[in-house]
Amino acid sequence: MFSTHLQPKTVITAVISLNFLLFAGLSPAQAVPHRSATVQQLVLDDLSFSFVPPEDSGQPRTNRAGGRRDQLCNHSTPLPSLTLLIPPTNQGLTTAQHPTFLIYIPQTSAQNVFLKLEDEHDNYLYHTTIPLPEGSGIVSFTIPNTAPALELEKYYKISLAIMCNTALDPNDPIVEGWIKRVESDTSFSSQEEQKTALELSAAYASNGIWFDALTILANLHQSQPDNPDVTLAWEEFLQSVDLDSIQDAMILNPLY
Repeated sequence: MFSTHLQPKTVITAVISLNFLLFAGLSPAQAVPHRSATVQQLVLDDLSFSFVPPEDSGQPRTNRAGGRRDQLCNHSTPLPSLTLLIPPTNQGLTTAQHPTFLIYIPQTSAQNVFLKLEDEHDNYLYHTTIPLPEGSGIVSFTIPNTAPALELEKYYKISLAIMCNTALDPNDPIVEGWIKRVESDTSFSSQEEQKTALELSAAYASNGIWFDALTILANLHQSQPDNPDVTLAWEEFLQSVDLDSIQDAMILNPLY
């Protein structure tokens, strides 16, 4: 559970903006989707995209990253190296039953990545082999609806291994992280349709819901690469968890 109380400044700005639009003869239903550039900027100025870790995040969960440390399938690994986009605690929250993960992949000769989802007791829930796009950059993976849904308040381990050959090898580069599904606050859910994507991502970030905020911002960053507000939001979000080294990387495949 988490709360999404808006800051007083944001509430005042929203009330003033709505009253102005009503005075102009617009209904609330007309006002929300057609904000003027000035009103939209006032809202954006009040948003923070810095990730705020949840209070009950607990001790950091180790990332048993392994495999070849100095090369990625016979390619020298430059900085940044193979990276799962996740906070420094190596764990993150989501409200999604089938979440999306993002990983930065440097230049490599590998053609596939092996994705594995397990519970805390190392029981397999889902695994698949996914072809890699060409070039270095950020790649997204979404757990399909055919896979078991994540249960509430349970931790799961996601593992992503770069397959240097046609079969998995213990020396293949691998990154791992943990995810827990939480229930969305009722009051928050009721506001989702009224919020813009940027406002929604800021709300998730400020409430410690890492994967939901990340997915929204990544979608915006990919679909609106020349939008300065989206770029600044993306950069602020990644910088807040020390992922600024990959903030300029291209997202190579569509987010589903």
